[in-house]
Amino acid sequence: MPDISSLRNEILNYVSKHGPILPVQISKQINNNILFAGAILSELVANKKIMLSNAKIGGSPVYYISGQEYKLSMLYSYLKEVHRKVYDLLKENKVIQDIAVEPWQRVALREIPDFAVRLTTKDNKIFWRWYMISDEQAIPLIKNILGIEEEKVEESKVISLPKVEEPEETPKQEIMEVPIEEKQEPIKEIVEETPKQRKLVKPKKKVDDFNMGEFFISKSIEMLDEKIVKKNKEFNYIGEIKSDLGLMRVFIKYLNKKRISDADLISAHNEAQLKKLALYFVSPGDLTKKAKDYMKNNFLIFEKLK
Repeated sequence: MPDISSLRNEILNYVSKHGPILPVQISKQINNNILFAGAILSELVANKKIMLSNAKIGGSPVYYISGQEYKLSMLYSYLKEVHRKVYDLLKENKVIQDIAVEPWQRVALREIPDFAVRLTTKDNKIFWRWYMISDEQAIPLIKNILGIEEEKVEESKVISLPKVEEPEETPKQEIMEVPIEEKQEPIKEIVEETPKQRKLVKPKKKVDDFNMGEFFISKSIEMLDEKIVKKNKEFNYIGEIKSDLGLMRVFIKYLNKKRISDADLISAHNEAQLKKLALYFVSPGDLTKKAKDYMKNNFLIFEKLK
């Protein structure tokens, strides 16, 4: 049985050799507990050892490492038509000034961060560079667009900004770019110490008529934290669960809905990745087809409550 360190190295080496690669391919390669694989991948992404694409294949992003960016062109055929058009435009021109294009093109450029890198001047003029050229290569092109003579402008007039998350028209998974984590409540003490053993304690809150404490005990999950997101509808938990490789901390999302969409899973997955934890999604609702595909392709565990 491999330990966490060796499994982490196995995943990293596999992505290094075969990336960009889908998560389901990694799962088949390591032949291990899906929940554990998801947790390790989340950790590697959070620590920037592995990158995650914004564009998706069949609802799933691809994993890759630094130096494999040129292979991301494999995602071209999976882009929306509007994104392919600005992809082609930016690839041809290498640098585009934001105000020089149509409004729909500006929106589309912000929605393909895998291929469009935002640059800004000191006077807040926005440009986009093709991801396969460097900032240094983009600077003279920007100067040419602005009609500035090369020798009269310092290179520092153009600086690179990190990729920023912009609102999207449709929900999308954002694993490399995630919202700032909101301040969490202090972890509540829910474990009583006895001279003999630690005792699991039920959470005080109930979701409608379903007692989450009973669920945790039935699954041998030790709850470490609970937070109400929406009363009687949405709860967040941090818990520890036994796996093949020992105890593992997970992010548990309870959502009281009749149908769970891929957007619901994507949102919860983002929260879990922000905490560097695997996602355990719990709900009395049914998964849509897209949600089932997303769950399967991204190492997620879904538990339907009766």
